[in-house]
Amino acid sequence: MVDIAAAMAKRGFKELTDEELCGNDITVVKCRACSGYGNCGYKTFRLYDGQPYSVCNLRLRKAQGIEGEEG
Repeated sequence: MVDIAAAMAKRGFKELTDEELCGNDITVVKCRACSGYGNCGYKTFRLYDGQPYSVCNLRLRKAQGIEGEEG
């Protein structure tokens, strides 16, 4: 069986750190497919605790207190 997290790390996917989450849980920044398909432009795959997650960069910036453009 293929270790997906190891394969993603080998391909250069970034690790999401607790500092980037600013004390929030990973569920706060997980992609919710707001566009219906996850093709909004904010979706990124990141590694967190050795697991791959689909992360919404807009939600991540809001959690960090950085306001971005509304899509």
